[in-house]
Amino acid sequence: MKNNAAVPPDTIPPPPDPQTENSSDPTAPPLAVRIVRGGATVALTSYWLFGFGFAANLILTRLLTPADFGIFALATFFYSLLNLRPKLGIDQAFAQHPRTDAAASGTFAALSLGAGLATLALTLLAAPLLLFFHYEAPIVIALLVLAGIGVSDSIMGIAWVQLDKALLFTRVNLVTAIAFPLAYLPTFYLALNGGGYWALLAQNALYALLLLGGLWFTARRALPEIWRARWFFSKTLARQFLRFGIFVGLATIFGTLIYQFDNFLVGTFVGVDTLGYYDRAYRIAQWSSILVGSVLMRTVFYAYSRLQNDMPRLTKTAAMSLWIVTTFAVPIALAIFVSADELILFLFGAKWLPSAIFLRFLVIYSVLRPLLDDANSLFIAVGQPRRTTLVTVIQAIVIVSVATPLTLRWNAIGAAIGVGVTFAAGLVVTYYFVRRTLPALDLREIFLLP
Repeated sequence: MKNNAAVPPDTIPPPPDPQTENSSDPTAPPLAVRIVRGGATVALTSYWLFGFGFAANLILTRLLTPADFGIFALATFFYSLLNLRPKLGIDQAFAQHPRTDAAASGTFAALSLGAGLATLALTLLAAPLLLFFHYEAPIVIALLVLAGIGVSDSIMGIAWVQLDKALLFTRVNLVTAIAFPLAYLPTFYLALNGGGYWALLAQNALYALLLLGGLWFTARRALPEIWRARWFFSKTLARQFLRFGIFVGLATIFGTLIYQFDNFLVGTFVGVDTLGYYDRAYRIAQWSSILVGSVLMRTVFYAYSRLQNDMPRLTKTAAMSLWIVTTFAVPIALAIFVSADELILFLFGAKWLPSAIFLRFLVIYSVLRPLLDDANSLFIAVGQPRRTTLVTVIQAIVIVSVATPLTLRWNAIGAAIGVGVTFAAGLVVTYYFVRRTLPALDLREIFLLP
């Protein structure tokens, strides 16, 4: 993800496991009840993570320098580029697989750990190249640390996906809600004692370790029948998982460009200090996406899925979802635009005022991102994921071709303009597909009328 707070990514939860839905356990709650209950805990946990992370980052921003955040942001971009695990799509492939037996679990575990180790090896090979191209040593060091953390994540993810596949969202959310604030303890200590960017790395490292221990402990207690089985690796299943995951992986690759290529441009062609200012502005621009999109998207995904064969009700649900997004996202964006200087001064202090100009240019992102997320949920829920992939590819092409010359011409402001153009182009293509999916949806009525 783009930021330094290690909040679980805003992804659509995996579809329910048929084994879970047809469970023979008479004491198990109905599937719908479990989904609603899980959705409520997802919402509460998301807001808790956002609230605590927001407060913690206010403190860190006053303690650390722009260069510290810039180093971390650029290292995160390179790690996201090299990280093989999300690009293989194995989490989603295992989640949609109809069985959770020894073969499926063993194959998934082997692929997950293998991807983490392969990423570490690839990072070790890339490190000398980055030094050759005159990237600062702290950036390379931070990248290597993130790759090491990634190995822990590849092991942790085995338990996380098993729990999610069993619809045990509440237990996962409890672990994350406890681990996240605890992970900031060494971060504050290092920040107060001149630790610089190591404070940000420490938060990510401890959070990963706490999740590793907490989720494995939870999974072994909650799903004992899975762990009693003798897992084994199946080449046939591995090929099946990888074939399924390649489409997810392609979308992930292009998604990395969309959400982090501007970091690369600013950090490479302008400098890590400016990237630090830019990164803080981007964090504020994400408020509407976090407050409106992250919870709403998980909720509407299941609604869209259940109504995909009922076109009138699906259209009405989509219209209501879009209305909610625009009703909340637009006022938030306008408030941020008008009060950018005062907001930066109040939140971060005078030394961060250079972030205000970037924030004003990034406001368009804060409006368009939730709209795109809502449409992507619709496409995936009704079985049209290729439309999401196509939009992602178009956006990636736009940000590379447009933001690069703009950054070379106008530095970080050019990068921010490029982000706005990218999401505007994505919105046009996305809602062309939305109209083809829902012909009766009146977009002019939703977007133009009060």
